[in-house]
Amino acid sequence: MLRTGFPKLAADSPPFSSPVLPMNAQSFFCLTRRTASLAVALFMLAVLALLRAAPAFADTGAALPVIAPVQSCEALAQAKLDAAVGAPVSIETKRLNTPQGEFCEVSGTIAPAIGFKLDLPTTKWTQRYLQAGCGGLCGMINASIGNAGDCRPALDGEFAVAATDMGHTGSMGAADAGAFVADPQKRIDFAYRANHLTALAAKALMRTFYGVAPRYAYFSGCSDGGREALMEAQRYPDDFDGISAGAPAMLFQIQNSFFHAWTVAANRGSNGQPILLAPKLHVLHDAVIAHCDTLDGVKDGLLSDPRACHVQASWVACKPGASDTQHCLTPAEWSVAQKIYTGPTDAEGHRFLPGGLEPGSELMWSSFVPREANAHVMSESLYSSMVPVVNLVPSQAEAAAATFPFTTAQFTRMQELHGLNDATNPDLRAFAARGGKLIVWHGWADFSIAPMISVAYYRAVQAEMGSAATDRFLRLFMIPGVGHCGGGDGFAQVDTLSPLMTWVEHGAAPASLNAQRVAPVQGHPGAGPQGGSDGRGGGQSGGIGAHAALPPVAIPNQPALASRPIYPFPQIAHYSGKGDPAKASSYVSAPSPLKEPAKIDWFGVFMLRPGFQKQYVVRDDQIFPLPQ
Repeated sequence: MLRTGFPKLAADSPPFSSPVLPMNAQSFFCLTRRTASLAVALFMLAVLALLRAAPAFADTGAALPVIAPVQSCEALAQAKLDAAVGAPVSIETKRLNTPQGEFCEVSGTIAPAIGFKLDLPTTKWTQRYLQAGCGGLCGMINASIGNAGDCRPALDGEFAVAATDMGHTGSMGAADAGAFVADPQKRIDFAYRANHLTALAAKALMRTFYGVAPRYAYFSGCSDGGREALMEAQRYPDDFDGISAGAPAMLFQIQNSFFHAWTVAANRGSNGQPILLAPKLHVLHDAVIAHCDTLDGVKDGLLSDPRACHVQASWVACKPGASDTQHCLTPAEWSVAQKIYTGPTDAEGHRFLPGGLEPGSELMWSSFVPREANAHVMSESLYSSMVPVVNLVPSQAEAAAATFPFTTAQFTRMQELHGLNDATNPDLRAFAARGGKLIVWHGWADFSIAPMISVAYYRAVQAEMGSAATDRFLRLFMIPGVGHCGGGDGFAQVDTLSPLMTWVEHGAAPASLNAQRVAPVQGHPGAGPQGGSDGRGGGQSGGIGAHAALPPVAIPNQPALASRPIYPFPQIAHYSGKGDPAKASSYVSAPSPLKEPAKIDWFGVFMLRPGFQKQYVVRDDQIFPLPQ
């Protein structure tokens, strides 16, 4: 999970809580160093070509003058930051030349081990700052701008851009990705401290370098970067004016235990072998599209609100006694599909998430549905990496996804670090009171973070603050056919930064997002499966690898094959009945075909209430919450 998608090739990271393995940034870990270097070089050449060909985009933000530095990049290395940050800080600087101009690149460490990078334009700074979230378990620094392919200031190199490794180094693909939590301070830094202190350091450096503070500060991230985005709004409401949170892994404790274990365990027979295999996924997906595609008025292979599609066994069931089951699902296979749609439950019917994976996402299930019986699935790796992070002392039963206990007692056990890692506080009054604006977006076909988590959180904010008050500072956008931070059959190319700037700097809330379908992008690190394991589907995939040096600018959008307005939840885009169905102008805002339920019932509804987050300290090599 990188941060918010990069060249609109996705956004953030692996299929769990943030980069998407093959679909995202962290998929890069599986390349050899030599192959990776070549792939990065080829990709960067393509990036530079896009940048040189970039058209002049309209600036949606306020007209701000360029501020020149008041000292040299070399002199900035002597800046003293300890007092502003509240911790010892060491930095070094160098000049960085890009096609968009020169930057002063600051590399630093905030004690004890929070690495960060800040790129400061030397000739183009228009008083804006953007901090990029990272995906998965982070461990790398990537100060680049995602989901901003139409944003002229971001394309032109006018933003100061920073990112952090969240207090440790490593790769999500490594077997010991979660080993950093053996150091209790690193737990705290990853949970919430690193981004806040990076913001303090970056703003202090900007005041020193330019002589003034940034006029506007933004945060953008997807997957774990989305969790980080919400954590900032909830814990540190003064850090940012505008925040874009994509597919947020906010329900960190349950998402990375119950959900990832369930996608593996639900597909295991009594013999320990998988029941449903990837070649059957297209059977299920085709049936879903055949029965539910036109609920939004147009036949386009997408479900504008998949909750309105009630998948039936009769759509895919093999006939009794059938000898050829290649194009149908057996009762056992259908049972697995039902469990995936429903999400983790116990024998008494307790639902441990607000929802499972949605109809229309089936081709994306290859991250946990193997192609062959003995093949390893990504969800197992994700679960194994997360076990030490969500538990202080993992039990023997928690060692493997296949043996994870889906019980209410286990759910209670997973609350031990709820106050540390989760970003589900719906009380955003402090953020809203200072004028903060928040865009939350999520793909309906996400296969790594259940889309209903974002819906449930949005509803919780409304319940806590009132619908009218919520509408003044928060918009939720659910995007049809889009996977985890990008990819899929849908309209995955979305600029969230431009509408966020317009909202923050002009006070105009986004009436819709302009989402685009683009051709699959191949031949670069991070290019993942385009849809399902049978090669069908389409769309673009994730970010760039952890070792790729990307410029601190946005990448221009690719040519659009089709466009679609994405309206604030729960409205959907409905075909007007006239005009080209491939053009956004042919759609109007309409109610979902599903009547919105009065409430969302699930066992953990209490996790979306205020008052649980705590500040933590380390004593005797253990973490302790401070009294509230």
